[in-house]
Amino acid sequence: MLSLRAMAFRGGLFLFIVLLVGTYAFPQGNNILIQPDLRLFTAMAALNAAGFDVEFGSEYHAVRAAVRDYAKEVDPDLIARLKTFYSARKGNQTDEAQLSKYVSLAVNVTDAPNFKPITREEGMPPDARSVLGFADLMREFYEKAHLSQHWTELRPQYEREIGRVGPVLRELIVRTDAYMRVTLGAYASRSLAIYLELAAPINTVNVRSNQDSYYVVIGYSATPRVEDIRHAYLHFQVDSLVAANASRIQNSTQLLNLVRRADGVDPAYTSEFHIMAAESLIRALELRMDRVAVARARERVDSFYRTGLLLTPYFYEALDEYEQGDAGLRQSFGEIARNIDFKTEQKRFQETFFQIPLPQKTAAPPEVPQAPPATQSNPVRDLLKDAETAFNAGDVVEAEHIFEKILSDFDRDNGPAIYGLALIASKKGDSDTAKQYFERTIKSDSAEPSMKVWSYIYTARIFDLDCNRLRALEYYQQAVKAGDDTRNAQAAARQGIEKPYGDGCK
Repeated sequence: MLSLRAMAFRGGLFLFIVLLVGTYAFPQGNNILIQPDLRLFTAMAALNAAGFDVEFGSEYHAVRAAVRDYAKEVDPDLIARLKTFYSARKGNQTDEAQLSKYVSLAVNVTDAPNFKPITREEGMPPDARSVLGFADLMREFYEKAHLSQHWTELRPQYEREIGRVGPVLRELIVRTDAYMRVTLGAYASRSLAIYLELAAPINTVNVRSNQDSYYVVIGYSATPRVEDIRHAYLHFQVDSLVAANASRIQNSTQLLNLVRRADGVDPAYTSEFHIMAAESLIRALELRMDRVAVARARERVDSFYRTGLLLTPYFYEALDEYEQGDAGLRQSFGEIARNIDFKTEQKRFQETFFQIPLPQKTAAPPEVPQAPPATQSNPVRDLLKDAETAFNAGDVVEAEHIFEKILSDFDRDNGPAIYGLALIASKKGDSDTAKQYFERTIKSDSAEPSMKVWSYIYTARIFDLDCNRLRALEYYQQAVKAGDDTRNAQAAARQGIEKPYGDGCK
């Protein structure tokens, strides 16, 4: 995880955290909070009842496991309508791709029990607007599943977790503000809420913004994803700063036009200049705050530059001079922006941009394997997609049948199918069969690295539950050697080395 050096505080900067009832407040005007939220809890409870599922059951936090049972308290008609709504809007996308829409909706409706949009429909973020009808289903589910009572029962778990992660986030805010030399009351008109939602998938961080309101929604994580949360906090700090100073930057349109049609450039960075400029500044700030060694920092700067962040090199260099002074970034940025010279940046682009290799995309695969897209007919790919759909819909029997068909009719060593059967065997509590399939996944040439590392971890956990600690440690250590960090695999493996999984062998 992130390693930060101690930084000296300047100009009497002083930040602290106050523990309230389940809330950490960062009192620079009380505009930054970390807290649970009943709207998000209701959204996740209803979403789980609707068929949303991106995790293997053994990974659920206790709150999420409890939430998934609430559907039993509700009449089948409501459950059917929830599933129909979710399925219709999911289409051919993965479950992972759905979460942000419903998070966006939850933070843009009023408190329970009404869950009414906080603004007119046309004023809501597009992703929230696309699932706006879910608010009515949330309201009905809140009533019929007695979520008010459940919320009271589960609230202590949220408070304990906030007590654990609060100090980590406090240090994050303090160190970031120290580098930027933020003064008290610097963002009195804006707000940032960090919501902890234990019914969300573990290790998830969702960031949403609506005008001057920023929201960071985090699931449970043994090791909080500090880098992602800090990145969101930096957006909160610099988005308005960059937008306010964009007019000081000469020839901004021509600068953006340099990469508008270039291969490998993220389209988001060619849509509006202030978006590209803000992200460029944030990437430079992160490198400077982390004191990344110069050679490694240059590699990272080049990588960001090649995706379309054309001002990252300039900001990285400008921050070196900023660090020598005493003024805060908010006071210094106007001059930094004014000193951007189009001809210099144009020359930099012409001499370096196309010499930088295209960054490799490393999107994390979902828990249940998907085959890569292809233009030509591919029966194994199609069957894997069908199995994924069945698994995510809770039809384990159908998913198992499809995975077995792939092995019997097409490829007896297909890694994704073997891994899928391992997950299903574990879900059914058949630990012996699960271990056999996980072992086959590890040996398979066609299994993804993420499947292999989690096969090590899941096998280790089975041995832990069987009270065979020595064997468990062997597999946790193999997971560490594998190196893949999909879904925070390395943190899970190290946690397994430190402490046995489960409570059965105390």
